[in-house]
Amino acid sequence: MADLSFSVSALVSKGAFSQSFNAANMTADISSAGMIALTLNLNTATTEISTATMGSLGLCYARNLSTATTHTVSFGRLNGTTLYESVRLRAGEAAMFRLAAGSYAAKAAVAGSRLLINVIED
Repeated sequence: MADLSFSVSALVSKGAFSQSFNAANMTADISSAGMIALTLNLNTATTEISTATMGSLGLCYARNLSTATTHTVSFGRLNGTTLYESVRLRAGEAAMFRLAAGSYAAKAAVAGSRLLINVIED
């Protein structure tokens, strides 16, 4: 039996346009049982996300906990002090993705935005 099971689905509908996708019952084996769970209170400056306690990075779940529509948050690779944004979440949105080795950070468009990050060791 796999150590990790997850599903992702979406339905987009706007006027005559309609598209859906579903990736159900995906599984993965993980070699470690580590995890970090952080709730970040972000400002407009880049905030590094420490994964130093993890042996390897794996599946990441991120969710923008803000409710105001102007409160978008960005997440991505950190190189020195430069954030290379790869994910931008609007208020209430969530994303799931597998992290490559490296340093990561987040920032907000408006100070006081909150971001939930869960990373499962792989």
